[in-house]
Amino acid sequence: MKRALRHIAWSLLAVMWLAGCDDNSCYDNGNSLPLARFCADGSSTAVTTSGLTVRGLGAPGDSLLLTDASVSEMYLPLRATTSQTQWELSWEADAVADTLTLTYDTTPAFSNAECGAMYQFVITAATCTSHRIDSVVVTQPRVTNVSHVNLQIYLP
Repeated sequence: MKRALRHIAWSLLAVMWLAGCDDNSCYDNGNSLPLARFCADGSSTAVTTSGLTVRGLGAPGDSLLLTDASVSEMYLPLRATTSQTQWELSWEADAVADTLTLTYDTTPAFSNAECGAMYQFVITAATCTSHRIDSVVVTQPRVTNVSHVNLQIYLP
């Protein structure tokens, strides 16, 4: 009898645990990352740039995002503990690297019960040096976990 009750109790616990799981539990993107698109100067059409290396400046640990890559878009992670993040963008053919700086406000946002909270950002300023980059434009200042182009980086 004890054994049957123990089996029933374990079965009920398993059913309650499975019933508490949502089929869609946290499969969506839980990260808020700005998407940057490379564009030809004077156009909003994406262009592919080759030989690109990107690293975070002042970031703890390994900050290398891309190495000798060919890309038309890239995600640039922001640090929630500060209001500014910088990246160094260098191309294999250039001797001098460009620095891209984003200034932003950070707010925690509740996603849902399964996924918990995440950070969202509002970009307040974007600047860059102009060795290879012509300019940078913020096209969508609010950075959420929805993928859309936040920055356009113009190349000559």
